[in-house]
Amino acid sequence: MENYLIEHLTDLSAKTENQSIYTFSDFLSEDEQAKLLERKKELALFTFFGGTEGTERNMVRFGSEDILGYTLPFPIVCIFAEPLNKKFADTLTHRDFLGSLMSLGIERSAIGDIIVKNNSAYIFCTEKIAPHLLDNLYKIKHTDIKCSVCENIPSENLFETQSLRLTVSSLRADCVTAAAAHLSRGKADELFREKRVFINGASCEKTDAVMKIGDKLSLRGIGKFRLTNISGTSKKGKTILEIEKYI
Repeated sequence: MENYLIEHLTDLSAKTENQSIYTFSDFLSEDEQAKLLERKKELALFTFFGGTEGTERNMVRFGSEDILGYTLPFPIVCIFAEPLNKKFADTLTHRDFLGSLMSLGIERSAIGDIIVKNNSAYIFCTEKIAPHLLDNLYKIKHTDIKCSVCENIPSENLFETQSLRLTVSSLRADCVTAAAAHLSRGKADELFREKRVFINGASCEKTDAVMKIGDKLSLRGIGKFRLTNISGTSKKGKTILEIEKYI
């Protein structure tokens, strides 16, 4: 499967270069995006986007305005799914929404992030699959659902975050990982060896990589964080960080 995906993406890149047109993939996981980044020098210029800022699952668009002379938006649609009767609705989770989508025969690669807020969900999907989703997603668990195209995505409040202050000995990725996940340095190092650490969407195996303001740290199975500020130094000479934890 991995080789097939790389071959497919390589074909899309070649089509962009040979025909001077934009090409788009389906949604890629963080792992798949990381593998593509490893081959960046071999491919046409590309951009990741998942429908709004901060998404984990993203499409890749091969081609750039500078080279092609025009731009083309990503073929992504955001569907807003909400209970018809919120008072009597089941408690709906990400797993519930995803399970219902999969039961409709929709491929996982056609679905991007599913962001659940207030028992409703913003579902990012390919333009191609959107009509099928709108026509057929009408029940989750025992709850009747209505779906509509979301024209104005509330990007500022879409992801809920919690502000935290951490004290670290340095800005090394392993130090920040240990502090953010409340792990010992040894346990944090295991995450790197298991390839469960991603910085700005790319897999990171270097424990001594230096993080900077704005970097996004994703720890598979644990959570996602963003370094927002370096606010000073403690009395013991350690660095005080401000981070956002996605919840």
